[in-house]
Amino acid sequence: MQRYDHGVERATKASTQPTTKKKIMMTANMKNLNSSHAEQMIPDSISIGIDNGNGRIKAISSKGLTARIKSLIHYLDSEQEMTDGGNESVFVEYVSGPRTELWEQRFVVGQQAYQFNPTGVLSTSDDREGKSKYALELTLAAIAPNITMDYTNVAIALSVHDAGAFCGIKNLINGEHTIRLNGRRCKVNLQLKVVKTEGIGAYASLLKSKKCTRQAQTVLLDIGFGTIIVSVYSSGAGKQIIPFPDMGAKSLYQRISNILSVRKQLKRTGDIQLIQKAIESGNFIYGNNKISQFSIADIYLQELRPWVKNSLLAVLGKIDSYLDSAEFLFAIGGGSQLPKISQWLEKKGFEVVDDSEFINARGLLALAKREVNK
Repeated sequence: MQRYDHGVERATKASTQPTTKKKIMMTANMKNLNSSHAEQMIPDSISIGIDNGNGRIKAISSKGLTARIKSLIHYLDSEQEMTDGGNESVFVEYVSGPRTELWEQRFVVGQQAYQFNPTGVLSTSDDREGKSKYALELTLAAIAPNITMDYTNVAIALSVHDAGAFCGIKNLINGEHTIRLNGRRCKVNLQLKVVKTEGIGAYASLLKSKKCTRQAQTVLLDIGFGTIIVSVYSSGAGKQIIPFPDMGAKSLYQRISNILSVRKQLKRTGDIQLIQKAIESGNFIYGNNKISQFSIADIYLQELRPWVKNSLLAVLGKIDSYLDSAEFLFAIGGGSQLPKISQWLEKKGFEVVDDSEFINARGLLALAKREVNK
């Protein structure tokens, strides 16, 4: 600002009677510079709900922006470069902050983590404590689309599969972190306001949209990547939350990867990430290489039946007493959207929620906003 003032002073001396047009232009330029400087100095503030899933991170912010990123992490070595993450990945360099063990570490979260290291990529589904251990890395990826200023205050509501067991997760996330997000240096002040067990955010969303009532018994069947979680609610509160580890969609993908026909085709077991992509795309084509790719459509149908029997039917058999007394039954999670599964669930009396992947994050965002407004 001082250089600009001196420039104005010189201009005034050179022409003691500037034209009206010049005066207007100088005034406008000064206003623009002052406005730009003020914008840089004012910190941004957002609230965000984050569903920290084993398969994907799903997030919705008060800006209306969403994130849907695979829960895969790879720490870059000195020879690996940070590139444009696109919509499916986020590159992070942790410059400084309370997590001193991460100083100067570079990592990528999302699909490109798999591309860097297909066989050794870190997945939260492979570690029971992964959601806690990598909580900061996953959170930074989730907030990335919202960070446009040099300094941002972030109020977070986060879900984990066992809020009681991960009560120390705040210590891993909270604080002022200096980072580079996709190459842009910034500071984020993270404040974890709410930690809830998975399902509570979804229940809050269903109540808000009047899909169910507070007094009635409601059962949520959350078919996730690694775990199936059954949540029972009534009188506006949780009554039972029952996790079924290792029974989610990943176990179906593992069955397909180990089937003899896949092993004969590949001369090894199949890649779970490629199997998941083939199924979710709807074309059931395994792999991207046009020479070696093949269809797993028939294999999917073959393995779907035993998976339904060993996972979904087994879970429903253990909660039949809750189902009998429930007025509302909802199915959520990525697994509920698998081909043929939504129809099967509807025959069992479940309503498959259209916004099933983001419904938990949407409810968590409402909880984060409520905490900020207290």
